[in-house]
Amino acid sequence: MGMDSAKNSRVLLPAIALIAGLFVVLYWQPIITWLIPTPIPKQKIILAVATYPGSGLVYLAAAKGYFLEEGLDVTLQTYTSGRDALAATIEKNADLGTVANMPVVYATMNGQLISIVTTIFTAGKSYGVVARRDRGIETLADIKGKIVGVTSRTDGHYVFSTMLARHRLLLDQVHIQDISPEEMATALQSGKVDAIATWEPWLSAATQAMGANGIEFRTDGGFVLEYNLAGRSDWVSANQEKIQRVLKALLQAKRFVDDNPLEAHAVIAKAIKIDPAVLNSVGPNYRFVVQLDQNLLIMLEDQARWAVQNKFSNQTSMPNFLTAIDIRALNAIQPDAVKIIH
Repeated sequence: MGMDSAKNSRVLLPAIALIAGLFVVLYWQPIITWLIPTPIPKQKIILAVATYPGSGLVYLAAAKGYFLEEGLDVTLQTYTSGRDALAATIEKNADLGTVANMPVVYATMNGQLISIVTTIFTAGKSYGVVARRDRGIETLADIKGKIVGVTSRTDGHYVFSTMLARHRLLLDQVHIQDISPEEMATALQSGKVDAIATWEPWLSAATQAMGANGIEFRTDGGFVLEYNLAGRSDWVSANQEKIQRVLKALLQAKRFVDDNPLEAHAVIAKAIKIDPAVLNSVGPNYRFVVQLDQNLLIMLEDQARWAVQNKFSNQTSMPNFLTAIDIRALNAIQPDAVKIIH
């Protein structure tokens, strides 16, 4: 019996080892995979971002890793104006872009289907005029008949018109020269123009560059404009879940700004290469938000009327701008942030 047992053991042990080996080969990898799940691939998205304080939540969400936490692999493409950022989405070079109202107005009136998915910033005193004192400009009324650099088809153009109107001046009473934001300070310093109408950070940069020979006029703090995240309507409709992830990351960034304003401003200022003091000093005039407010719809309509009155658009009828606002993603994750009557 002893010899038979030993013989049987010599036969069984290799067989058991073989079976165990097969088990490891066949089942160990699935067990390991089950115990340590394979990371879910990040969803890719391209955001066209203007180098403007209003894009701050996007820069902050990228820097703090909030997009990654939401499973997004975000590529930021930078532009000097929201007009160009929106154009990148229309041309399918980006998925969403940060943009003020006016480029959305023009695109919608031209029949392009654009959807705003959220407002990310509201600004008072963010727009203004810097003029040369040596050209005889001491008040905004003195700008009559002068050459003024303006980035056409932007909110800067619209705001400049409203500033003139308060001094009983019309756009055609000044000589407009279309200049890109980043060229404003140089154009003013060189004397190519007598004044410029622009926004931050180009506004402060031009004022600093001009020194004692410059004089700055700002919009009233009560004049508030939105800055938004928008894209092609077809892309927005097809990517609602991805947009929800973007908005969740932006909400995280907003909470960080609310809790740590100075630290948040430092991150944003570094991203757009401005002095953090520009953000720290404006207080309640700059608000980082994730919302869709009724004021957005009112301003889109007002700006469209302005474009028609000044013949900047061939359209004479008012579009329904509700079609240019897609509330679905924000309403799904933060319904109390949607305050548009729809």
